[in-house]
Amino acid sequence: MAVSSDTAVLRVAVTTALGAQPLENALVTVSTAPDESGSRQLLYSVRTDSGGMTPPMTFSTPPRENSLSPDGGVPYALYTVETALDGYVPLTALHIALFSGVPALLPVALTPLPEYESTAPAELTSDGQTQVLTSERE
Repeated sequence: MAVSSDTAVLRVAVTTALGAQPLENALVTVSTAPDESGSRQLLYSVRTDSGGMTPPMTFSTPPRENSLSPDGGVPYALYTVETALDGYVPLTALHIALFSGVPALLPVALTPLPEYESTAPAELTSDGQTQVLTSERE
């Protein structure tokens, strides 16, 4: 995908913690960074594919020339990326900086919620009765 002047392309890669497995169908929303009043503008709302990747998203950035001199102005644009999937703790990445003409990949690792953690199976006692196991947290 060709990047036009004063834009940048961002993709988000969503996985389980430590990047172990890609997460399909995670909702990724990208908005402008909050302004003085705290308001943001929603720019994209997409879902990840089977590989945990969003489609490429194109964003406006300041001109590349801003980075060529110390007083050239801010050379990047800031965005907020939010990621959510049922069964996982949602994650918000603030102040994601995008530079003109520079493609970016944001890795996001989601942590499973405690109620979705696996539990030990029930065991049978010698008399054939099911034994109830309790969590160590109780």
